[in-house]
Amino acid sequence: MAVEEPKREPDQEKVAAIRVRREALYQAITGLEDALASPIGDANKWRLRVAMAVDHAVARIAEHIKQTEADGGLLDEVMADQPRLANRVVGMKADHEEMEKMVDALRLALAGVGDDDVADRADDIRKLAVELLGQLSRHRQRGSDLIYEAYQVDLGTHG
Repeated sequence: MAVEEPKREPDQEKVAAIRVRREALYQAITGLEDALASPIGDANKWRLRVAMAVDHAVARIAEHIKQTEADGGLLDEVMADQPRLANRVVGMKADHEEMEKMVDALRLALAGVGDDDVADRADDIRKLAVELLGQLSRHRQRGSDLIYEAYQVDLGTHG
């Protein structure tokens, strides 16, 4: 039978900060979903709305990656406190790399769309964005599981 490593009590200020960042990311995700679901109608307005939502989501993703992968950040702490979770930490970092690639592809697609071809390219943009949203959702789920496994802390629905 495997011996479980003792769980260290997490720093409550860090947990609170994680919840705030997760909520901000959640709000950015829902903002992007709303922008994508809006009717094209005025093509330029739709493209600008989606671009603004993408920029907001990208900023939240970048902040998440910066904070969790920083020296002494959350992933370092989990590695130090719970070495048995090393593979899951590596998986979280791989998720970050994948999200960055997806963001780059989405931004490139948006940059290549002019007013005259928004309607023709909207499905492609929506597809790329929905793939990113799916990746973000799975990453948030894995992150919640990782924190719970390491510290028995439930981050809550949004946070």
